[in-house]
Amino acid sequence: MKRKEILFLVQKKFTQYAWSIATLDRRLRFFDIKYIHYDTPLEDVCAAIDKELQDTGKHLGYRAMNQKLRCHHNILVPRHLVQHILIEKDSEGIALRNLKKKAKKPKQPFQCDGPLHLVSMDGHDKLCGYQNYTFPLGIYGAMDTFSRKILFLFVTYSNSNPLIIGKKYLEYICSSYVMPRFLRLDRGTETGKMATIHSFLRSKHGDLEDPTDSVIYGPSNTNKIERWWRELHERLEKFFKVQLKKLMLNGKYHPHCLMDRQLLFYVYEPIVSRECEIFVSNWNSHRIRHQKNIHLPTGIPDHLFQCPEFYGTTCKGLTIDHTDLKSIAEVSGVLCAPDEWLDEDFKKRCIELLPNPELIASKDAAEKYCYLRHNFLSNC
Repeated sequence: MKRKEILFLVQKKFTQYAWSIATLDRRLRFFDIKYIHYDTPLEDVCAAIDKELQDTGKHLGYRAMNQKLRCHHNILVPRHLVQHILIEKDSEGIALRNLKKKAKKPKQPFQCDGPLHLVSMDGHDKLCGYQNYTFPLGIYGAMDTFSRKILFLFVTYSNSNPLIIGKKYLEYICSSYVMPRFLRLDRGTETGKMATIHSFLRSKHGDLEDPTDSVIYGPSNTNKIERWWRELHERLEKFFKVQLKKLMLNGKYHPHCLMDRQLLFYVYEPIVSRECEIFVSNWNSHRIRHQKNIHLPTGIPDHLFQCPEFYGTTCKGLTIDHTDLKSIAEVSGVLCAPDEWLDEDFKKRCIELLPNPELIASKDAAEKYCYLRHNFLSNC
């Protein structure tokens, strides 16, 4: 973040102190907090980049790579240094990402009043494969359209189950007792429960004649989170898709075999969830540059969301009563959504053969799945 953004944030959180740019600089020097560590050994930077290029960071550009080094590896170096190292170590990847821009149709200007005025939500099926069925790795997420912050993202065996989607939305609004004014959804069966929950809670505020107007339906290609799915696919999911396709081509995975599907989910779900969490964290802390035909402020998503006053607006979220939340949770039936896809005995056997799958390195996921499958079949 820039110093002015940091200053606004600390003034908001630590009101007991007098703050200014000079005071902030003095505090940063006292705690030895620097934007860039010029004494970072070049070998450490190269080692971290090599590690990422062998793992889920192989599709990252130099800006995204620099952001991941800062957030995930605590390596604070100039961006141009990361760019030069990437040019040297991943020239082919640089060339593939440097495609000429295609001619695009002119777009209408997009604007949003403030955080939680409009939240875009959608499912993502790129990891699921053919007909959204081949692999049980569906993703669903929500983006605040003003700040472009990813509010939540989760990996599940099915992102088309309305009970699961509705339960996750309910958990999100229960975490803060604040709900968005409007939702932007696709008209699909998976959004029914979520739309019902939102409309019911929205009716309690009485500012809309018809509470269902707070749910806006439309095609996926006009949903603002749709563009972000491309970022996730290009920079992260492609890494896993290569592994998954090899498993199927080598006969190690059969999409119509329930055991294979459950074993794959046991190994890959915590790994993909972990990497998605890192990706979201990096996204929410990176700086969004100015874009044409979009009348939204530029900045860091987390800062835009937490400090809308800095950008001349306020949070548009609506507070929710605990009683209303409890009531709709019981009536909607989303609490009946299963927390686990794997039954208890099956998961227990998996844990005995391969404990702590969340600690497996992403590049070793396919190997560990084959190990688990081999030993699982041997013990049958």
